[in-house]
Amino acid sequence: MRTSFFLAGKYLRPRRNAVSVITLISVIGVTLGVAVLIIVLAVMTGFTDLMKSKLLATQAHFHIRGSRGTVGDPAPLVESARKLGLRAAGVVQTPVLAQISTKLDTRVISIGAKSDALKQFMELEKYLKKGTLSLNHGEVIISSDMARRWGANIGSRILLHAPNKLTSMVKLKSDGGVELDPDRPVYLPGEFTVSGIYSFGKYDFDRAVLFLNDEDAADLAGLPWGFVSMIYGWVPDPFDMDRNMQQLKAEVPAYFTVSSWQEENRQLLGVLQVEKRMMFFLLIFIVLVAAFSIANTLITAVYQKTHEIGILKALGASDGTVLRIFVFQGMLVGIVGAFCGTVAGILVIRFRNDLLRLATRWTGQDLFPKEFY
Repeated sequence: MRTSFFLAGKYLRPRRNAVSVITLISVIGVTLGVAVLIIVLAVMTGFTDLMKSKLLATQAHFHIRGSRGTVGDPAPLVESARKLGLRAAGVVQTPVLAQISTKLDTRVISIGAKSDALKQFMELEKYLKKGTLSLNHGEVIISSDMARRWGANIGSRILLHAPNKLTSMVKLKSDGGVELDPDRPVYLPGEFTVSGIYSFGKYDFDRAVLFLNDEDAADLAGLPWGFVSMIYGWVPDPFDMDRNMQQLKAEVPAYFTVSSWQEENRQLLGVLQVEKRMMFFLLIFIVLVAAFSIANTLITAVYQKTHEIGILKALGASDGTVLRIFVFQGMLVGIVGAFCGTVAGILVIRFRNDLLRLATRWTGQDLFPKEFY
C-alpha cells in the first residue's frame, strides 16, 4: 500500500513529458469543473433566497378575498386571524393613473392602509429613504424609482385618477360613438402631496406601487365606507405555514378565498426551482468531462510506464499493487483538482461583486441589469 502510494505521487511530479502535461490538464479540468459547480449553485441558491426575501418584504404572507372582489366588514376576519396567533389588516388595492404636470403614468397600483399597519406588518419604515410614514389625508408615499421618473420629491403634488370613475363618465350611444353620461357627476382626480419616498429594492414593486391613507384609497376606488379590497395577513414562519393556512381556512366563511404567498407566486417559485435543478443537471456533465480527463491521463500513464510496470512485476509486485498505483494517481488528481476548485469557487463568490464590476467595465455592458432581478 505504502509503495503504491509513493509511486503514484512520484508519477504526478512535474516532468518534461506528455504524461505531465496531460496530468496538469486533468487537474485544471477538475478544478474548473468543481469551481463552476460551486459558483453556479451558490449564485442560483442566493438568487432564489433573495427573490423569496423580496417577495415576503413586498407582499403579505396570505390574502383573504371576497367573492365579489371586496370585503364589506374586515373586522371579523382580522379578529379570526388574531385568535389563531396571526396578524392581519384590511387594505384597499387598486390600479390608478398617476398624473404629474401633463405626464400620465398608467402602470401604477395604489395600496391604501393605515400607517400603523404598514409600519408593523410590511416594515415600510425600514425601507423609507426620505420623508415620514404619517400618511395623513391627502398624502402619498412613492418609490425612489417613481421619484426619478416623475421628477418628484418630498412636497411634490401629483394627481391620481381612478380608471373605474373615468369610465363611468361616458357611455356608448345607440347610433355609435360615445357621449358624457348626464346621470353621472363630473369626476375630478385626487390631489396628493408626496410625504415619503421608499425603496424595497424589488424592481417590479418599486416600479408600480405607491401607498395612500386607507380612507383616501377607498374614496379613490369608489368603495363604500368601511369596505376594503382584501385582507393582508402575516404568520410567524412564512416557510412553514401549512398548518396556519388549514386553521384559517376552517375559521373563515366559505365565500372568502384564502391564498398563501407561495400560491400567489407559484409560477415564479416553480421556475426558480426548475432552473436550479437544470443547472445542477447540466453542471454534472462538466464534472463527468473532468472524470473522463482523469481516465485519459491514467490510460496514457499506463502505456508510458510499460517498462516500469515490467520491472515492478519482475521485482515481485502483484497485479493489485500495480493497480493501486494508478488508482491512487487518479485519486490524487481528483483530490488536488477538487481542493483547487473549491478554493477558486469560494474566492470567486467572495469577490463576486468586484469581479462583476470588472467584467462590466471590460465589456462595457451591464451584465445583470436590475430590471431583470
